Amino acid sequence: MSHSLEGKVVWITGGGTGIGRAAAKVLSRIGARVALSGRRKSALDDTLKELTGGPGAGLALPLDVADTASVEAAAKEIQASLGEVDILVNSAGLNLAKRRYHEMSVEDWQQVIAAN
Repeated sequence: MSHSLEGKVVWITGGGTGIGRAAAKVLSRIGARVALSGRRKSALDDTLKELTGGPGAGLALPLDVADTASVEAAAKEIQASLGEVDILVNSAGLNLAKRRYHEMSVEDWQQVIAAN
């Protein structure tokens, strides 16, 4: 059985780098319309430039996934621009330079948990 993702809307958090970026490129290549979100607009824009599918095939929305209001606003913008989201890829994450437990503050730990 074969299923096509042609025209499906995919929202990828953490879409500017790493696994999110790789997923965006593959999903776009097989016909999905991709919405990217992440904290750094420049990384999202770089990824968007690499997507195939022509105009309207993608959208870049800078946001922090730990900010509920930003996520809700992005969801509305994606729906208005690309349509209803068919697939959600949660690849956003946060890491710290001082990631050993004895080096972390409570605030650092809470920031990681909120984003991841």
